Amino acid sequence: MDLAKRRPKMRGYHGMMVSVDLRTGDAKAERYDPEFSRMFLGGNGFAAKLIFDKVPPHVSPLDPENAVVFSVGPITDTPVWGSSRCHVAALSPLTGLYCDSNFGGNFGTFQKRTGFEALLIQGKSPKPVYLLITEKGAQIKDAAAFWGKTTEQTIAGLQATEGEGAVCAAIGPAGEKGVLFANIIGGGRRIGAAGRGGLGAVMGSKNLKAVVVKGDKRTPIADRGALSRLLKEKREGLKANTKAYTTYGTTFLVNAINAMGMMGAHNNSREVFEQAADISAEVIRERFWKEDVTCHGCPVACGKRVTAERGIFPGKAVKMPEYETLYAMGSMMDHHDLVSLIEANHLCELLGLDTISMGVTLAFAAECLQRGMVSERDLGGAVPFGNGPAILDLIRKTAAREGIGEILSLGSARISTHIGKDAYKVLYAVKGLELAGHSARGLRSMSLSYAVSTRGGSHHDGRPNYLAVDPDPGFAPQPSYIVRNNHFTAVGDSLVMCRFTTERGFGTPVNDGLAAMVNTVTGWSLSAAELEKIGERIYNLERLINVGRGAGRKDDTLPYRVMHEPIPDGPVKGRYCPEEALNKMLDEYYALRGWTRDGFPTKEKLEELGLK
Repeated sequence: MDLAKRRPKMRGYHGMMVSVDLRTGDAKAERYDPEFSRMFLGGNGFAAKLIFDKVPPHVSPLDPENAVVFSVGPITDTPVWGSSRCHVAALSPLTGLYCDSNFGGNFGTFQKRTGFEALLIQGKSPKPVYLLITEKGAQIKDAAAFWGKTTEQTIAGLQATEGEGAVCAAIGPAGEKGVLFANIIGGGRRIGAAGRGGLGAVMGSKNLKAVVVKGDKRTPIADRGALSRLLKEKREGLKANTKAYTTYGTTFLVNAINAMGMMGAHNNSREVFEQAADISAEVIRERFWKEDVTCHGCPVACGKRVTAERGIFPGKAVKMPEYETLYAMGSMMDHHDLVSLIEANHLCELLGLDTISMGVTLAFAAECLQRGMVSERDLGGAVPFGNGPAILDLIRKTAAREGIGEILSLGSARISTHIGKDAYKVLYAVKGLELAGHSARGLRSMSLSYAVSTRGGSHHDGRPNYLAVDPDPGFAPQPSYIVRNNHFTAVGDSLVMCRFTTERGFGTPVNDGLAAMVNTVTGWSLSAAELEKIGERIYNLERLINVGRGAGRKDDTLPYRVMHEPIPDGPVKGRYCPEEALNKMLDEYYALRGWTRDGFPTKEKLEELGLK
């Protein structure tokens, strides 16, 4: 079939997706109609819809029937800043629920150029393979030579194999071994990671080492002139609002958040890290900075390469640890040696591990040992706070699932169940996913956001609001804020667009400027309210997937420490989220959403959103 002749007359889209069954080797290219794109937009919306339709609720995340979806959106491969990202989704082996994550670099742009906005992968290959996606469709190729290799070796090798223009996303040994928080690393000058929820383990369970994309189709834009004028109008604001990211990357958040008294330390038993200055953006810039790197076509250049002259990667330019890594493996572990933090970050990248889950899991285990809740013998070894070489050793063992790494590979929630007793009281996870570095106690918005997040302990379903810290806004404004912010993030993840450029270039919540940008690309005439309604539809669809898997109000909760132990010191000393405050917010949040008191979308709401 000549796919070019069958392409719908669409702007912003090629109108094609491809489904692959790794068990049978079948690959099928299909077109979708304009109504599908208007309903689900792209990226996360496409992924959620495909998983809802194709994956039965009873399926275990590591079963062959689970699907992993790579998807892009209408603005991918356009001049819109931060539009080179790719979205990945599956049922998470860490949470058992729907999980989506996206990554920057070059992969998303070149997936779009294949002409396929979505790639649905199911089944399990009898041997290690990789997928090559071109304008002609999908090919399953042997990956035996790359099994056991690091992500760096795999990406470099497969991109060389497939030639100029090929971009690879790969798992490391951790994904092959089934570590429940294994990630996917994307190639390009700026390395990207689909980090959360163990999506790399889903690929590993399918014997899928990598996906390689290669194509030359360009995204058709409805009104390129209008788009250029809109971006020019917004550019100075973007530049001003992202200056800190351009200068330091996300590491500027270390001193900023710690100064507010909201940087989790010692497994979040404290929220002021006394050694924060040692791992600050300024020190990294002065001592280790090598060069700025950027995702494809983005002017912000928040990516940085750093070089340490000692340690296990001496003189090698590697990806700088992001704020989240400095929190998870730094302050949460009472660890402030930047060289070993750089090493730990790069080692996780090579082995394919989510640095947030890795670090927070280590911090949890360390406190359990310190408090005598479990012995080293029962756990399989020691997990000390503040010990860089030990952290590196534990990362290696986790990726290999050797010794103590066997239990660490399960993540903190399952370890808590294994330990029993009072271990749950020091667990810092929601729905099984370790919390990111934005305080669930100090930031009132995040108390509700983490609880209701589809992903679990992620800061990407509802965004931290640092403009509402002092004076204390309390809990009353949060349900309405989080509802609209959920819609905003669902739209951004479906476009697919970087959080930084969306928030700092167009602002929040969904607004006329963002709608105008979408319209110039697609030729639609959406109002801001109509665009937000798409976000609401997508978020409800994610919730439906989780409800089908048994989730509800009982899962919309917070860690014990967040609900029972006030922050002990610092500028926001005394803040926490009592259980009664959370329940009151949940009641209002569900009511605003048109859900039942148990957190289930109602038939009336689903009909309103066109979800049958």
